[in-house]
Amino acid sequence: MSRAALLLAGGAGTRLWPLSSDDNPKQFLRLFGGESLLEKTWNRVAKLLPPEAIYVSTNERYRQKCLATLPQLRPENVITEPARRNTAPAIALCCFEIEARAGDLAIACLPADHYIENEPEFLRVLDRAYRYAETAPALVTIGLTPTDANTGYGYLELGDTVEEGVVALRRFTEKPSRERAEEFLRSGRYAWNGGIFIWRASVFRGELERAAPAVARVSRERYEDAPSISIDFALMEKARNVVTIPGDFGWSDVGTWAAVARLAGSGNAELHTREATGVFAQSESGRRVVAVGVDNVAIIESDEGILVLDLSKPELLSEVVKTLTK
Repeated sequence: MSRAALLLAGGAGTRLWPLSSDDNPKQFLRLFGGESLLEKTWNRVAKLLPPEAIYVSTNERYRQKCLATLPQLRPENVITEPARRNTAPAIALCCFEIEARAGDLAIACLPADHYIENEPEFLRVLDRAYRYAETAPALVTIGLTPTDANTGYGYLELGDTVEEGVVALRRFTEKPSRERAEEFLRSGRYAWNGGIFIWRASVFRGELERAAPAVARVSRERYEDAPSISIDFALMEKARNVVTIPGDFGWSDVGTWAAVARLAGSGNAELHTREATGVFAQSESGRRVVAVGVDNVAIIESDEGILVLDLSKPELLSEVVKTLTK
């Protein structure tokens, strides 16, 4: 076994309130076809790898939820973070443990809460990334073809072609202004950074020791001493040899109700409209939803509460949820 996959399932975001919460974060929500995003991620990866090669990184509070959601997941393959320290320490701890158990594998780090429409193309790109990482001393990222000048994503500036299907990475750019994002889109030289990384365990360790020695010293015993920092800031923006495998497979991070509405159509509720268009309705209880004289709104009902959201302003929800959780 020369490959492994690490599904990152420790997030506790509330951008999809009132369905998502700290107790039931996005990766466990069954928004598309009765399967959770975590289940969809597992099922994709399981087409390339056997269950013993698939690991899940999560918080201790979600360990049992992961095991209940994924019947094929081996309990010893759930690697929990002792404390919340962002993605760099979590990924480092997991990659070190995988390396200690199975040797110098090529490891794919995959967010477990993303949506992918074209799975065969995704698997082709992921296999290409594995094949490159298995032999080259490089960190590999999958660059996603941008569809709009989105300011909510990081961007990858693409350089020269290294070999067929592999491009050198010039630099990471964090969430840009609207003007810069539009410039990136026009240039055709940028891809979205979806946080999908592939590397050989020894290459990752070496680059991390150089770029972020405090993170490279992470251990289960001293985990709380690790800095709270993302893998992008700690490593990827500083690494010497990073390449991109471009990918166009209908990706979404499902980060807003607007994204869910775009992917899921009208939602799961019994929806009745009159002089209303673009209405998305999701009901946890199955209650009937009636929308009259409104356009472009999401109506979400759960035990936590009822949300009515203008789908053109999804970013406003985060501030409201912060106030509610206080």
